[in-house]
Amino acid sequence: MSQDVLKTNHTSKSLVRASLDIGRVLADRDGVTFRAEGTCMYPTIRPGDVLRIQSRAAADVSLGDVVVCRRPTHLFCHRVVARGAEEGRAYIVTRQDRTPDESDGPTFDENLLGVVVAIERGGKPASLQPASAPWPLRFYFALRLRLIELRLRIILVWTDLLPKVQTNAFYRWMMKIWLHFAHPQISYRVRLPMPALGDAVYRQLSPETFSVQKDWRGRPVQRWTLLLYLNGSQTPAAWLTLTREASGQWLMDESFVSARYRGAGLDAMLQRKAEAILRKDHPEKEEDMGLLRTSPASLQ
Repeated sequence: MSQDVLKTNHTSKSLVRASLDIGRVLADRDGVTFRAEGTCMYPTIRPGDVLRIQSRAAADVSLGDVVVCRRPTHLFCHRVVARGAEEGRAYIVTRQDRTPDESDGPTFDENLLGVVVAIERGGKPASLQPASAPWPLRFYFALRLRLIELRLRIILVWTDLLPKVQTNAFYRWMMKIWLHFAHPQISYRVRLPMPALGDAVYRQLSPETFSVQKDWRGRPVQRWTLLLYLNGSQTPAAWLTLTREASGQWLMDESFVSARYRGAGLDAMLQRKAEAILRKDHPEKEEDMGLLRTSPASLQ
Protein backbone atom coordinates (compact mmCIF):
# COMPACT_ATOMS: atom_id res chain seq x y z
CA MET A 1 0.00 0.00 0.00
CA SER A 2 1.48 3.31 -0.98
CA GLN A 3 1.97 6.26 1.34
CA ASP A 4 -0.45 8.67 -0.27
CA VAL A 5 -0.83 11.46 2.28
CA LEU A 6 1.86 13.07 4.43
CA LYS A 7 1.55 15.93 6.87
CA THR A 8 3.72 18.90 6.20
CA ASN A 9 4.83 18.82 9.83
CA HIS A 10 6.68 15.63 10.81
CA THR A 11 5.84 16.04 14.52
CA SER A 12 2.12 16.37 13.75
CA LYS A 13 2.28 13.33 11.51
CA SER A 14 3.76 11.21 14.28
CA LEU A 15 1.21 12.58 16.73
CA VAL A 16 -1.74 11.66 14.51
CA ARG A 17 -0.39 8.16 13.97
CA ALA A 18 -0.04 7.77 17.73
CA SER A 19 -3.47 9.17 18.62
CA LEU A 20 -6.25 9.69 16.11
CA ASP A 21 -8.34 11.35 18.82
CA ILE A 22 -5.83 14.21 18.93
CA GLY A 23 -5.67 14.22 15.15
CA ARG A 24 -9.44 14.54 14.86
CA VAL A 25 -9.49 17.50 17.23
CA LEU A 26 -6.71 19.20 15.29
CA ALA A 27 -8.45 18.48 11.99
CA ASP A 28 -11.75 19.94 13.15
CA ARG A 29 -9.94 23.07 14.32
CA ASP A 30 -8.01 23.38 11.03
CA GLY A 31 -4.88 22.74 13.04
CA VAL A 32 -3.61 20.03 10.70
CA THR A 33 -2.92 20.31 7.00
CA PHE A 34 -2.03 17.43 4.74
CA ARG A 35 -0.01 17.61 1.58
CA ALA A 36 -0.60 14.78 -0.87
CA GLU A 37 2.23 12.56 -2.05
CA GLY A 38 2.01 9.77 -4.59
CA THR A 39 -0.27 9.29 -7.58
CA CYS A 40 -2.70 6.51 -6.63
CA MET A 41 -5.61 9.00 -6.45
CA TYR A 42 -4.58 10.85 -9.60
CA PRO A 43 -6.08 12.89 -11.20
CA THR A 44 -8.55 13.71 -8.38
CA ILE A 45 -5.72 14.25 -5.89
CA ARG A 46 -2.34 15.19 -7.28
CA PRO A 47 1.09 15.39 -5.64
CA GLY A 48 1.37 18.67 -3.76
CA ASP A 49 -2.37 19.16 -3.23
CA VAL A 50 -3.31 20.45 0.23
CA LEU A 51 -6.16 18.51 1.86
CA ARG A 52 -8.54 19.74 4.57
CA ILE A 53 -9.85 16.99 6.81
CA GLN A 54 -13.00 16.80 8.91
CA SER A 55 -13.27 14.06 11.53
CA ARG A 56 -16.06 11.54 11.01
CA ALA A 57 -16.99 8.11 12.31
CA ALA A 58 -17.10 5.16 9.92
CA ALA A 59 -20.88 4.91 10.31
CA ASP A 60 -21.24 8.49 9.05
CA VAL A 61 -19.04 8.12 5.99
CA SER A 62 -20.77 7.89 2.60
CA LEU A 63 -19.83 5.87 -0.45
CA GLY A 64 -17.60 7.93 -2.70
CA ASP A 65 -16.10 9.99 0.13
CA VAL A 66 -12.34 10.40 0.17
CA VAL A 67 -10.97 9.55 3.61
CA VAL A 68 -7.66 9.58 5.46
CA CYS A 69 -6.85 6.34 7.27
CA ARG A 70 -4.02 5.13 9.43
CA ARG A 71 -1.75 2.15 9.15
CA PRO A 72 1.09 1.34 11.57
CA THR A 73 3.72 3.06 9.43
CA HIS A 74 1.83 5.65 7.42
CA LEU A 75 -1.34 7.56 6.64
CA PHE A 76 -3.12 7.14 3.31
CA CYS A 77 -5.95 8.81 1.46
CA HIS A 78 -8.31 6.64 -0.64
CA ARG A 79 -11.95 6.62 -1.76
CA VAL A 80 -14.71 4.70 0.05
CA VAL A 81 -16.19 1.92 -2.11
CA ALA A 82 -18.08 -0.15 0.48
CA ARG A 83 -19.50 -0.01 3.99
CA GLY A 84 -20.39 -2.68 6.50
CA ALA A 85 -20.52 -3.75 10.12
CA GLU A 86 -18.90 -6.52 12.09
CA GLU A 87 -20.11 -7.40 15.59
CA GLY A 88 -21.84 -4.04 15.79
CA ARG A 89 -18.76 -2.08 14.71
CA ALA A 90 -19.06 -0.07 11.51
CA TYR A 91 -16.26 -0.20 8.97
CA ILE A 92 -15.48 1.14 5.52
CA VAL A 93 -13.57 -0.34 2.58
CA THR A 94 -11.38 2.00 0.54
CA ARG A 95 -9.67 1.79 -2.81
CA GLN A 96 -7.36 3.83 -4.99
CA ASP A 97 -8.88 5.66 -7.94
CA ARG A 98 -6.05 4.57 -10.20
CA THR A 99 -6.29 0.80 -9.55
CA PRO A 100 -9.99 -0.07 -9.21
CA ASP A 101 -9.39 -3.82 -8.96
CA GLU A 102 -7.84 -3.83 -5.48
CA SER A 103 -9.13 -2.64 -2.11
CA ASP A 104 -7.44 -1.82 1.19
CA GLY A 105 -9.64 -4.07 3.29
CA PRO A 106 -11.85 -2.90 6.17
CA THR A 107 -10.99 0.20 8.20
CA PHE A 108 -12.67 0.68 11.60
CA ASP A 109 -13.10 3.87 13.63
CA GLU A 110 -9.81 3.43 15.47
CA ASN A 111 -7.92 3.84 12.18
CA LEU A 112 -10.10 6.49 10.50
CA LEU A 113 -8.94 10.09 10.84
CA GLY A 114 -11.69 11.71 8.80
CA VAL A 115 -13.08 12.77 5.45
CA VAL A 116 -11.41 15.06 2.96
CA VAL A 117 -13.80 18.00 2.62
CA ALA A 118 -11.67 20.29 0.47
CA ILE A 119 -8.68 20.20 -1.85
CA GLU A 120 -6.49 23.18 -2.58
CA ARG A 121 -4.36 23.08 -5.71
CA GLY A 122 -2.12 25.99 -6.55
CA GLY A 123 -4.06 28.21 -4.17
CA LYS A 124 -7.41 27.36 -5.81
CA PRO A 125 -10.11 24.84 -4.80
CA ALA A 126 -10.29 21.55 -6.73
CA SER A 127 -13.12 19.03 -7.09
CA LEU A 128 -13.28 15.86 -4.99
CA GLN A 129 -15.25 13.98 -7.63
CA PRO A 130 -13.39 11.41 -9.76
CA ALA A 131 -11.95 13.35 -12.64
CA SER A 132 -12.87 12.20 -16.13
CA ALA A 133 -10.55 12.21 -19.09
CA PRO A 134 -10.90 14.88 -21.81
CA TRP A 135 -13.39 13.98 -24.55
CA PRO A 136 -10.73 13.33 -27.23
CA LEU A 137 -9.16 10.72 -24.96
CA ARG A 138 -12.55 9.18 -24.14
CA PHE A 139 -13.37 9.06 -27.86
CA TYR A 140 -10.01 7.41 -28.61
CA PHE A 141 -10.49 4.65 -26.03
CA ALA A 142 -14.12 4.06 -27.06
CA LEU A 143 -13.06 3.73 -30.69
CA ARG A 144 -10.19 1.45 -29.76
CA LEU A 145 -12.54 -0.78 -27.76
CA ARG A 146 -14.94 -1.04 -30.71
CA LEU A 147 -12.08 -1.95 -33.05
CA ILE A 148 -10.91 -4.67 -30.66
CA GLU A 149 -14.44 -6.07 -30.46
CA LEU A 150 -14.72 -6.01 -34.26
CA ARG A 151 -11.37 -7.76 -34.63
CA LEU A 152 -12.43 -10.49 -32.20
CA ARG A 153 -15.67 -11.02 -34.10
CA ILE A 154 -13.81 -11.30 -37.40
CA ILE A 155 -11.40 -13.81 -35.85
CA LEU A 156 -14.29 -15.90 -34.52
CA VAL A 157 -16.06 -15.90 -37.89
CA TRP A 158 -12.84 -16.70 -39.75
CA THR A 159 -11.95 -19.47 -37.30
CA ASP A 160 -15.32 -21.06 -37.91
CA LEU A 161 -15.19 -20.56 -41.68
CA LEU A 162 -11.57 -21.53 -42.36
CA PRO A 163 -11.90 -25.33 -41.86
CA LYS A 164 -14.82 -25.37 -44.29
CA VAL A 165 -12.87 -23.39 -46.88
CA GLN A 166 -9.81 -25.60 -46.51
CA THR A 167 -11.77 -28.72 -47.42
CA ASN A 168 -12.79 -27.13 -50.71
CA ALA A 169 -11.04 -28.74 -53.70
CA PHE A 170 -10.40 -25.39 -55.40
CA TYR A 171 -8.77 -23.97 -52.27
CA ARG A 172 -6.50 -26.99 -51.92
CA TRP A 173 -5.55 -26.72 -55.59
CA MET A 174 -4.73 -23.02 -55.17
CA MET A 175 -2.58 -23.73 -52.10
CA LYS A 176 -0.61 -26.37 -53.98
CA ILE A 177 -0.09 -23.95 -56.86
CA TRP A 178 1.19 -21.37 -54.37
CA LEU A 179 3.53 -23.91 -52.83
CA HIS A 180 4.85 -24.85 -56.27
CA PHE A 181 5.48 -21.34 -57.60
CA ALA A 182 6.30 -19.42 -54.41
CA HIS A 183 9.30 -21.67 -53.74
CA PRO A 184 9.24 -21.24 -49.95
CA GLN A 185 12.38 -22.27 -48.11
CA ILE A 186 11.56 -25.64 -46.56
CA SER A 187 13.65 -27.24 -43.84
CA TYR A 188 13.20 -30.26 -41.58
CA ARG A 189 14.32 -31.10 -38.06
CA VAL A 190 14.00 -34.24 -35.96
CA ARG A 191 13.23 -34.21 -32.26
CA LEU A 192 14.01 -37.12 -29.97
CA PRO A 193 12.22 -37.09 -26.60
CA MET A 194 14.20 -37.41 -23.38
CA PRO A 195 11.51 -38.74 -21.00
CA ALA A 196 13.92 -39.06 -18.09
CA LEU A 197 14.18 -35.25 -18.04
CA GLY A 198 10.51 -34.48 -18.66
CA ASP A 199 8.12 -34.31 -21.58
CA ALA A 200 9.29 -30.86 -22.70
CA VAL A 201 12.97 -31.87 -23.01
CA TYR A 202 14.23 -33.25 -26.30
CA ARG A 203 17.24 -33.51 -28.57
CA GLN A 204 17.02 -31.84 -31.96
CA LEU A 205 18.88 -33.29 -34.93
CA SER A 206 19.05 -32.82 -38.66
CA PRO A 207 17.38 -35.56 -40.75
CA GLU A 208 20.76 -36.29 -42.34
CA THR A 209 22.39 -37.23 -39.03
CA PHE A 210 19.36 -38.95 -37.53
CA SER A 211 18.99 -42.73 -37.56
CA VAL A 212 16.16 -44.81 -36.15
CA GLN A 213 18.62 -47.65 -35.56
CA LYS A 214 19.96 -46.06 -32.37
CA ASP A 215 19.75 -42.86 -30.38
CA TRP A 216 22.52 -41.03 -28.51
CA ARG A 217 22.47 -43.81 -25.90
CA GLY A 218 22.93 -46.51 -28.52
CA ARG A 219 19.38 -47.80 -28.15
CA PRO A 220 16.82 -48.23 -30.95
CA VAL A 221 14.59 -45.19 -31.34
CA GLN A 222 11.02 -45.86 -30.24
CA ARG A 223 9.47 -42.44 -30.86
CA TRP A 224 10.49 -39.36 -32.82
CA THR A 225 8.98 -36.21 -34.31
CA LEU A 226 9.65 -34.73 -37.73
CA LEU A 227 9.12 -30.97 -38.01
CA LEU A 228 8.72 -28.86 -41.15
CA TYR A 229 9.72 -25.18 -41.16
CA LEU A 230 8.98 -22.56 -43.82
CA ASN A 231 11.19 -19.58 -44.70
CA GLY A 232 13.45 -19.84 -41.68
CA SER A 233 10.67 -19.48 -39.13
CA GLN A 234 11.39 -20.61 -35.57
CA THR A 235 7.89 -22.09 -35.33
CA PRO A 236 7.16 -25.30 -37.24
CA ALA A 237 4.47 -25.05 -39.90
CA ALA A 238 3.73 -28.76 -39.49
CA TRP A 239 4.96 -31.76 -37.55
CA LEU A 240 4.50 -35.52 -37.48
CA THR A 241 5.20 -37.92 -34.60
CA LEU A 242 5.99 -41.58 -35.25
CA THR A 243 6.01 -44.49 -32.81
CA ARG A 244 7.56 -47.92 -33.36
CA GLU A 245 5.11 -50.79 -32.90
CA ALA A 246 6.00 -54.22 -31.56
CA SER A 247 5.98 -55.52 -35.14
CA GLY A 248 8.67 -52.99 -36.07
CA GLN A 249 6.33 -50.95 -38.24
CA TRP A 250 6.12 -47.22 -37.67
CA LEU A 251 2.80 -45.69 -36.69
CA MET A 252 1.97 -42.03 -37.45
CA ASP A 253 0.05 -41.39 -34.26
CA GLU A 254 0.18 -37.57 -34.01
CA SER A 255 0.43 -34.77 -36.55
CA PHE A 256 -0.31 -31.09 -36.90
CA VAL A 257 -0.47 -28.52 -39.69
CA SER A 258 -0.73 -24.80 -38.91
CA ALA A 259 -4.16 -23.43 -39.80
CA ARG A 260 -2.81 -21.07 -42.43
CA TYR A 261 -1.12 -23.91 -44.35
CA ARG A 262 -3.80 -26.58 -44.21
CA GLY A 263 -4.67 -27.80 -47.66
CA ALA A 264 -1.21 -26.97 -49.04
CA GLY A 265 -0.03 -30.57 -48.87
CA LEU A 266 2.45 -30.14 -46.01
CA ASP A 267 1.15 -33.32 -44.38
CA ALA A 268 1.99 -35.29 -47.53
CA MET A 269 5.44 -33.67 -47.67
CA LEU A 270 6.10 -34.72 -44.07
CA GLN A 271 5.02 -38.27 -44.80
CA ARG A 272 7.30 -38.51 -47.84
CA LYS A 273 10.22 -37.12 -45.84
CA ALA A 274 9.58 -39.58 -43.01
CA GLU A 275 9.51 -42.47 -45.49
CA ALA A 276 12.80 -41.25 -46.98
CA ILE A 277 14.41 -41.21 -43.53
CA LEU A 278 13.17 -44.72 -42.80
CA ARG A 279 14.35 -46.06 -46.17
CA LYS A 280 17.80 -44.70 -45.40
CA ASP A 281 17.91 -47.11 -42.45
CA HIS A 282 16.01 -49.89 -44.27
CA PRO A 283 17.48 -50.09 -47.79
CA GLU A 284 16.08 -53.59 -48.16
CA LYS A 285 12.58 -52.02 -48.19
CA GLU A 286 13.30 -49.65 -51.05
CA GLU A 287 10.14 -50.65 -52.88
CA ASP A 288 8.02 -51.15 -49.77
CA MET A 289 5.48 -48.34 -49.37
CA GLY A 290 4.17 -49.86 -46.14
CA LEU A 291 6.86 -48.43 -43.90
CA LEU A 292 4.32 -46.11 -42.29
CA ARG A 293 0.91 -46.90 -40.91
CA THR A 294 -1.51 -44.07 -40.23
CA SER A 295 -3.37 -43.88 -36.95
CA PRO A 296 -7.05 -42.94 -37.30
CA ALA A 297 -6.41 -40.08 -34.86
CA SER A 298 -3.47 -38.65 -36.79
CA LEU A 299 -3.37 -35.92 -39.40
CA GLN A 300 -6.03 -33.85 -37.67
